[in-house]
Amino acid sequence: MLRKFGKLAAVAAVATAAVSLASAPASAASTAYNTRTVWVDGIPRETDADACTTRTLYLSSGTYTWTQILNNSRYPSRDIYLAAGTYTWTDCIRPHDYSYQQTSTLDKAGSSPATLNDPSFQLDAGDVTFGSQLDPHF
Repeated sequence: MLRKFGKLAAVAAVATAAVSLASAPASAASTAYNTRTVWVDGIPRETDADACTTRTLYLSSGTYTWTQILNNSRYPSRDIYLAAGTYTWTDCIRPHDYSYQQTSTLDKAGSSPATLNDPSFQLDAGDVTFGSQLDPHF
């Protein structure tokens, strides 16, 4: 009889654990990043090459906060609704005469690309980390 009770208690414990795990809330989607570190000389010229980083990723449909990254700065930012699908995500620093421009683009086949743009800023010579992040609201 004692053995039957021990087996019954073990089965009940496993069943309770399974129900507890099944009812646990789903975790939120993770923030995605597209970044690169480059060295700049701090004296941009129109003839200098762009620095870019590109990745392809699948995104679930929903609203995201999309924010550019420039070293420790997180600006500009916008909330954007994205349909589910595969996107090409590109971030660039483009040199112009005496200033830089940062562009971020999300492109899904069959849709118009979405963009973020920081049109004109200065950088000191040194390493610069740039890119953008997508923070899902779900």
